Amino acid sequence: MSDLDLMGALSRLEGAVSALRSRLRDQLGVSAGDLTVIQFVARAEAAHRTVRVKDLATHLGLTGPAVTGLVDRLERAGHLCRVPNPDDGRSRHIELTPSTRQAYTVAMDGTNSLLHELMASFSERDRARFVRIVDRVIAAIDHGSPGS
Repeated sequence: MSDLDLMGALSRLEGAVSALRSRLRDQLGVSAGDLTVIQFVARAEAAHRTVRVKDLATHLGLTGPAVTGLVDRLERAGHLCRVPNPDDGRSRHIELTPSTRQAYTVAMDGTNSLLHELMASFSERDRARFVRIVDRVIAAIDHGSPGS
C-alpha cells in the first residue's frame, strides 16, 4: 500500500469516527465535549473500571475544578450521577445515569455489533497485530501534535 493509500485510509477512518460522533451527539442531545465525557465513562463502565474527577481531568487535559463544573452540569442534565466510593467514603465515582446508559447502549448497538463481528473474524495473532498498529498510529499522532 502506498503512502497515499494509507493517508486516504486514515482520512476515511477519521471521517467515519466523526460521523459516528455526530450521530451520537444528535441521538443523545449533547455537545461534542459532553459526548467525550459520556463515551469515556461508558467505556470505563464496560471495562468494569470506576471513574473519578481526576481520571476525567487526565483524559480531557483539564483542571479538576473545570471537570467538576462539567460533571455538575452533566449531572443536572441527567446524564451523570455521583455514587459513593465504597473504599473511601470521602470520594465519589462518576457513572452514567440509567437513562443515558440505555440511550448510549441503544445508539451504539449496531456499531458495536459490527465491530465485534469484524474483530471475531480476525485470528488472535491478527487482533494482536491490529492493536499494535493502532497503538503505533496513536503514538505517531500524539508525537506529532503541536506543543509535544
